[in-house]
Amino acid sequence: MTSSIEAVSKLSATPDLPSPTVASRIDSLDVLRGVAVLMIFVVNVKMMASGYNHYADRTLYEGVIAHWIGLLQSWFVHGKFVTIFTALFGAGLALLLAREKPIPLPIVLRRLFWMTVFGGLHLIFLREGDILIWYALVGFLAVPFAKLSGTTLLTVGLALQAVAHIYFNTFPLASTGVPILWDSAPDAHLVVAEIMLGSVGDQVAARIDAAPYYMVDLLVLGGTWIDTLSLMLIGMALLKTGFLSGQLPLKSYFFWGVIGVVVATTVYVLRPVLDGGSDWEGLILGIASDAHYLGGALTWSAIIVGAVSSGWNATAFAAAGRTAFTVYILQSVIGLALFSSLGLGLFGQLSQGALMLVTLAVWALFLIAAPLWLARFRFGPLEWLWRSLTYGKTQPFRRISAK
Repeated sequence: MTSSIEAVSKLSATPDLPSPTVASRIDSLDVLRGVAVLMIFVVNVKMMASGYNHYADRTLYEGVIAHWIGLLQSWFVHGKFVTIFTALFGAGLALLLAREKPIPLPIVLRRLFWMTVFGGLHLIFLREGDILIWYALVGFLAVPFAKLSGTTLLTVGLALQAVAHIYFNTFPLASTGVPILWDSAPDAHLVVAEIMLGSVGDQVAARIDAAPYYMVDLLVLGGTWIDTLSLMLIGMALLKTGFLSGQLPLKSYFFWGVIGVVVATTVYVLRPVLDGGSDWEGLILGIASDAHYLGGALTWSAIIVGAVSSGWNATAFAAAGRTAFTVYILQSVIGLALFSSLGLGLFGQLSQGALMLVTLAVWALFLIAAPLWLARFRFGPLEWLWRSLTYGKTQPFRRISAK
């Protein structure tokens, strides 16, 4: 029997462009990725605008409106879409390596290498909250799993979630000596403001100073790589079962959406009860938090993929998904233009309500620009550069029909 991933590959393959970046176009994956990369900005813009402490603690924003915006973001957005984005990265690797005609392994590895380079540049020169370099490095670890069955991948992925939480609880990160860009103290944003409103050299130096903490403490010593790998494997499993490609009956998406809501809501309500301060309670609280994220991610995925499989023509979101690399980097560029000395210098000056207006404007920009761009070009600009570097030669860029 032909596997789900092979069936998808046969249906959506583009034979004239056999590559790791455009070999298969699956509408539900593109739309889900597009929604995820835009929703991630809802949370990331707080770090860009006011520093890590405002990203991590919504109570630092004052006012009733800010309280409700923060609460809604915590309930519906925070942690859910980065979980989806990570799972989709794993699904993408499976789509490349486990289909009927897999992309050669050396090409996939070169693809990950160049993503590491892009991520490093983004981390140092644009924003200290990069995820590309993490995805690329952990992607190297995920590659050997790509051809396993969906059941095996799901089992290993969930087991790694448990391992990650035990690791987090056994080897907690010390909060002392944290570079200022990652400091969660209530007044940390005042020092970050000096950096972001200072010279370009000050900003780059601060990011270089924060990079070891971000790469070594958070990713390696903190065990974040285990959590990231687990989500990538879960994403591979969801692709192979047909969930992410929209191949399940509509009632299945409704069922899993309800399950996600029940899990996310239950653990969210119970979190204050579980937070008692002891090591054991800390472990339970960590598991509950991730269960909330996973439940929310499952619900959003079921809603979006189910809607696409039912005929939702989300062309604009699909275009954002096909250019997600470019969209993600441009979000950081927009952040610098708005909040740093390189642009308007609005760091620390915008409320939660104002940031939501900024977010809506950025969404509108990408939802309008991405379809217009792809009407003339095969890829987003950074997707094209990434593809060309992966193959070691310039790749076709403009669409033949473009005048």
